[in-house]
Amino acid sequence: MRLIRLTEPYIQEIIAGRLGVRGPQLASCALTLGSFDGLHGGHRALLRRTREARDRLNLAESVVFTFRQHPRELLDSACEPFLLTTWREKLSLLEDGGCRVIVAADFCPALAELDYRAFVEKFLVGYLGMKHLVVGHDAHLGADRMGTATTLAALGRELGPERGYSLEALTPVRKGGAVVSSSAIRVALRAGDMERANIMLGRPYALWGEVCPGDRRGREIGFPTANVEPLDPLKLLPRSGVFAARVQVPGDAVGADCREILGRVTESLPEVDADGVPLGTGAGEWVVFGGMLNFGHVPTFHGEGLPSPRIEAHLFGFTGDLRGRNVKVEWVRRLRGERKFAGARALVAQLEKDRRMAKGVLEQD
Repeated sequence: MRLIRLTEPYIQEIIAGRLGVRGPQLASCALTLGSFDGLHGGHRALLRRTREARDRLNLAESVVFTFRQHPRELLDSACEPFLLTTWREKLSLLEDGGCRVIVAADFCPALAELDYRAFVEKFLVGYLGMKHLVVGHDAHLGADRMGTATTLAALGRELGPERGYSLEALTPVRKGGAVVSSSAIRVALRAGDMERANIMLGRPYALWGEVCPGDRRGREIGFPTANVEPLDPLKLLPRSGVFAARVQVPGDAVGADCREILGRVTESLPEVDADGVPLGTGAGEWVVFGGMLNFGHVPTFHGEGLPSPRIEAHLFGFTGDLRGRNVKVEWVRRLRGERKFAGARALVAQLEKDRRMAKGVLEQD
């Protein structure tokens, strides 16, 4: 995978026309663009059609143009957590999806203020050699949002045989009668409807996090938990409650006497520098366990509850030490809301029921 990084100073040079012969100047490419938050079914259709166009039109590359920061981070500096995929997760999913060239641009004021014609001519055509553009049904490029499928196609014809491009606009992808979109997935997550969110994503909603020290109360009552802190504070978390889950843990953290292992996988979460450029693939061997997790304020042991919600995952049959390690949590189904119990005995009785229910869900999933 090749990453072409467009930092804010570099973007300003392209807009001012000061690059000259510098730059990747791809011989030709089919290109799609967007934030791609979630890499859901609609996004994957865009990626697939872009690869198909590259092969059909005998172009040199297929390119994904996206943003290092989601545009909302610039437009609303006080935004609540909303990301379906963090930057590292997005890189991993794009690579797994067969993307060979990714353009990662800073969403900065200079870019945000550019009209669609200038953006297409300076960046997509002039800088990247685009000959075919694949867009979604709701494309609106540029500061004026006038870059629709109709106006973008007209611009491609206007630029003529030397600099012009062809365009295809995809119809919406639907699941269960609803259009698949990042916004619809966020609504489902905030409602705790994991089944709906996962159907639109085409995979379980997942979070990468670091296992941090906890209260050890779970161990004391026979349900030891890994306290998982999200690696990105802007990652959107579902509605609070108790969930059936799958958890991937590093292979070297698994004890020899572990039971109930669901599988082993190889997956990457790229290590990146402060600018978002990959330093390594982060590929590793992971062991998958079924489990259940509580996401909430832990009111049974903390009076009115913790000020910030906590993710506590209990892995079925796991032995080993996960402190300080990164794990991947897949949220499969919400089992119930969080409750405050009269004491540890009542809580344990409910956790036994939750464990049976979670195992049943995972067997059917």
